[in-house]
Amino acid sequence: MLDFIHSTRYHDATDAWSKNEHQKNYYTVVALLREHEELAHKYFVRPTLGKVEISLLLDEFYAADLPQRESASACKESPNRHVASPGNIIKPLLDRHTIDLIVQLANEVNLFKEQMNADDVASRYMAGTLQPVTSRNNTRLVILLDKLAMYEIIPYNWQAIISKRKLIISSSGRKFLNQHDLSSTLNRVKDTQPGLSEKKFMSVIDGYIERIKSRKVN
Repeated sequence: MLDFIHSTRYHDATDAWSKNEHQKNYYTVVALLREHEELAHKYFVRPTLGKVEISLLLDEFYAADLPQRESASACKESPNRHVASPGNIIKPLLDRHTIDLIVQLANEVNLFKEQMNADDVASRYMAGTLQPVTSRNNTRLVILLDKLAMYEIIPYNWQAIISKRKLIISSSGRKFLNQHDLSSTLNRVKDTQPGLSEKKFMSVIDGYIERIKSRKVN
């Protein structure tokens, strides 16, 4: 295990995106091997370890960081309404300034079919009672969230949080997005060269990230 960890720490890419991606993936694997031995054995002894198996492995790995529901009754949810329970409460990590800018960004790029209100989002976030919203475009959704996570504005395990707490409804309106949906969409995006529209979209995100990070530095 140590030989593998020590022999995969560095790579030859020079651009910031590749460095950040490698570092994120590297420390995920390190945590898996050092802290989740049973989970590693469960999947690494399988005949194949393809994208589906890796997605399932990451589902379990990220879910281990989430608080467990305190009772069976807390698991019962209405299909038409997301009810907050102790296991659904999100530990407040974002300050009000960051929340305001994220909401402003989401509204500017029409990320969700619902128009978001910063005051409502902030109060629900602090109380752990965020309501589900409907994605307008799943691809753009994962691009934006991955960018925010890359700069440590939102938690690195955002896919697991969204999946576990049923926070986002797919653009089709038929289901809640789960971690497999989010990770497979993100993998597809990273394998595709962005067009002009996507570059403009990412430029808008970068502008908001600069505003968020500059405030944190100050």
